[in-house]
Amino acid sequence: MQLESNQFLLVSNGNINIKGESKMAKFSINCSHTLSGKGTGASYKGFYESKITRAVGNELIRLLKNDGHTVHNSTVNYANTQNAYLKRSVEMVNIKDVDLAISLHCNASILHKGNGIEIYTWNGKEHKEAKNILKEFESKGFNNRGIKKGNNLYFIKNTKPKSLLVELFFLDNEKDRDLYHSLGYKGMAKLLYNALASK
Repeated sequence: MQLESNQFLLVSNGNINIKGESKMAKFSINCSHTLSGKGTGASYKGFYESKITRAVGNELIRLLKNDGHTVHNSTVNYANTQNAYLKRSVEMVNIKDVDLAISLHCNASILHKGNGIEIYTWNGKEHKEAKNILKEFESKGFNNRGIKKGNNLYFIKNTKPKSLLVELFFLDNEKDRDLYHSLGYKGMAKLLYNALASK
């Protein structure tokens, strides 16, 4: 058996394992709302949720694919109704064999004072990937709003694989917009990539 320079053998209880090999994962990335039709998402002073999530999501897909992971894009660009968009998004996830499904969103609040990142999971389960994402974003100054129960959200309720609905930041909050500007969509995608690729 020939080992690459970044690998070494670990012998334990008679079993030989190769360290340094990373397991390739299978992802489904949903860039939230439609671009046109119904369900276009939040907007505020020239910031459009559906455009931001696509910029971030497409860059995340590129990074993961370049790393050797399998990635399916489950984004819906047009729908006649909100329900149609939600249903099609989930169908696109469920027809593929994936380890993790992620739906990317931007948040907004009535008084424009909410800020930070939060993640919804089934029963509020603290998946490693969710905790890693929060840690990455918090390190760049985003308020960590935690992992929350998302059983009432269509995406979380109906997807078959483990799933996360990530509210990246509040697009109607000045501090969050400044942080997004400083990172850019590539920087934000890199935070997500670092969290998902973390061993």
